[in-house]
Amino acid sequence: MNNLSLLPFRRFVSENKLATILAVGIIARVILMPISAHPFDVYCWYSTCTDIIQHGPLNVQFFPPLFGHYMMIPVAYIYNWLAGIFSSGAIPMASLAPELNFYPSYNVQFVPGLLFNSVVKFPFLISDILVTVLLYKTVAELTKNRGLAEKAALFWFLNPFVIWISAGWGMWDTLPALFSLAAFFFLLKKRFAVSAVCLSLGVACKLYPALFLVPIAFYLLKVSPVGERLRSGVKFFGVFGVSCFVLFLPYLGSVANSIVSFFVASPAIAASAVTNPVVEPLGFGLTYWSLYLLNRLINIPVSAGFVSAMHVLSAVMSCVFVGLVYWKTRKMSFQKPGFDLAAAMLFCVLALFLSQRIVCEQWFVWALPFMIILFVGGRVRSVFYWGASFVALLYSVLNCPLPFFFLPLAPWLGDNLLWLVYTLWTVEPVRIVVLALLGCLFSLLLVIMLLKFGAGKKVKR
Repeated sequence: MNNLSLLPFRRFVSENKLATILAVGIIARVILMPISAHPFDVYCWYSTCTDIIQHGPLNVQFFPPLFGHYMMIPVAYIYNWLAGIFSSGAIPMASLAPELNFYPSYNVQFVPGLLFNSVVKFPFLISDILVTVLLYKTVAELTKNRGLAEKAALFWFLNPFVIWISAGWGMWDTLPALFSLAAFFFLLKKRFAVSAVCLSLGVACKLYPALFLVPIAFYLLKVSPVGERLRSGVKFFGVFGVSCFVLFLPYLGSVANSIVSFFVASPAIAASAVTNPVVEPLGFGLTYWSLYLLNRLINIPVSAGFVSAMHVLSAVMSCVFVGLVYWKTRKMSFQKPGFDLAAAMLFCVLALFLSQRIVCEQWFVWALPFMIILFVGGRVRSVFYWGASFVALLYSVLNCPLPFFFLPLAPWLGDNLLWLVYTLWTVEPVRIVVLALLGCLFSLLLVIMLLKFGAGKKVKR
């Protein structure tokens, strides 16, 4: 009887897997969005919104501008309107126990409340949904296989790491991932102007999608008919240039400063890494540079000159690694243009991960859409996709320890959070060692994945 009563539900789930994936993923995110937030990052969004309301949007500067400025304007006014209706506000950090302030050097003044957390993360929810739909359509287009398309949607939308970064942490890395994937999708559809606009929006979120310009140029050169190559290239790069100019017009000076700072560490940053290595470490994140975190335990003196030298070394390594990716892309035949372009774009991101001294754990979101396409296409083994996702998730809840993400619940669970913090500090050296090992493990997984991919054999999923 029970089996018979469940039969229609099972049939619906089987025939509507994408809808089921979306429903489960949305529920998980909606539950997590209000109650969890990175204590410093979401405070920055709260401060930005406060500045917009108090001083107007023209007095707020945030680079790159798309999320921190353009998208924050509607978020600020919507939150301000809803806060007046529901009498919602932030929690003063001074009202909490000092042990609950994980970033005393950053002078965090408030813990944003449940309402603000939900409003500011709503664009990430929409972005995650759009990435899911785009992945489904892209993989369906490339493989002509609905089952693989549904797997791609599942591997993104129900990936615990993606859910945590968007709904738990409150970081906007899903936005550049969305626009990069949209540029990829419309490029395959030969809608070059739309693709170019999408890529420019990705660059306006975070600058890394600019690395995709060279692989896209090789793609257009090798895939377009001979008589259309010039027209396709001019159309794509012309629209991209105009769109970027419009988006970055108020920030042209910041673009130049960002390029310079990539190659040369400012004296302030170098000095900060020496005087307060916890706030401004030489290296951390999903990289072998996380080994430097061990210096918190052994405390070997480091000079500002050494920090600057390591910054330059990291920048040089990035240029070399990205150059190698471009060289490899130039040699690609693009016989399977979609998968080859996805590989080239993924490798651009991985080149940064394997060279930069700071690889924030949320940045792994950038690589996931293209890694998923290659995973379901049989070019990346499941152990690398799931292994890297698990390592990134574990690093993200240990780097800023998990209890501090739930400060929005402090009015109700303050004593429990305090107990968790006291327990955590008793094993603080273990946490630092685990973070260093996780960073190295992540880099190792990427290196092995690249070597396996470079062998040129289609792998089993």
